[in-house]
Amino acid sequence: MRNLLNFLIKISPLLLFLALETVAVVLMVQRSRYHSYAIISTSNVVSGGLLEASNSVTSYFSLSSVNERLALENSIVRNENEQLKSIITEYEDIISQILPVDSSVIKRDTLQELTHIPAKVIGNTVNKLDNYITLDKGAEDGIKPDMGVICDQGVVGIISTVSKHFSVVLPIINSQSRISCRLDSSRTIGSIVWNGLNPSYASLMEIPRHVFVTKGEKIYTSGFSYIFPEGIPVGVVEEAELKESDSFYKIKVSLSTSFYTLSHVDVISFAEKEELDGLKSVMSVE
Repeated sequence: MRNLLNFLIKISPLLLFLALETVAVVLMVQRSRYHSYAIISTSNVVSGGLLEASNSVTSYFSLSSVNERLALENSIVRNENEQLKSIITEYEDIISQILPVDSSVIKRDTLQELTHIPAKVIGNTVNKLDNYITLDKGAEDGIKPDMGVICDQGVVGIISTVSKHFSVVLPIINSQSRISCRLDSSRTIGSIVWNGLNPSYASLMEIPRHVFVTKGEKIYTSGFSYIFPEGIPVGVVEEAELKESDSFYKIKVSLSTSFYTLSHVDVISFAEKEELDGLKSVMSVE
């Protein structure tokens, strides 16, 4: 108790000074509109800054849940879009039967009844010759090998192996990957392969020399399989080299998907894939 009294006596001048300063400020605010406005404005700036900092911290820690919610919403929108495509195709069939219209006029999406299964990336490599991506969805979620994987930016890769709760993707940036795609202008078909150097670039192979290729031309999936529907972005032409002795272009492609920041993907499931695979197996036996 004595120590406390000694301490209070020691700082009594400071306490008296603070008390007088408080009284002075109160009197000044009450008698002067200018000073009152200045003090209120200053307090608003300080409190606003603190609230802004607090909101920034809160927003940062909630980004993960926001991203997951957006990824789920994107998957729902994609599924609804595919359902609308299927409905439109059914109406086109009815119209083509009723009206004497040339069948070539009716455009059909041959890859129907597909669904998008949202998944989260829980493992990802980008600096190896054979990179792999691990997802938090597996067989219990409907994931099977050879399903296509995409994101908001474009093509990611193809499902390689599946366990009960997880799956592994063979991405474009894997030396074993080979995905069919087409040039936007000429619709010429080629294959995207990776040379193992930069995860932002790949090569478009098998484009013959008679095709006109320009820098900046977009590249999409060809749709020649039950892995990817047609028209999913793959990348753009960065460089197109053609020597006199070459039969095919050497095309450098800037990939649409940024594998450095990949966090959420959609796995594509085709309802008719098993039927097609069955036909292929029969043909291979014959």
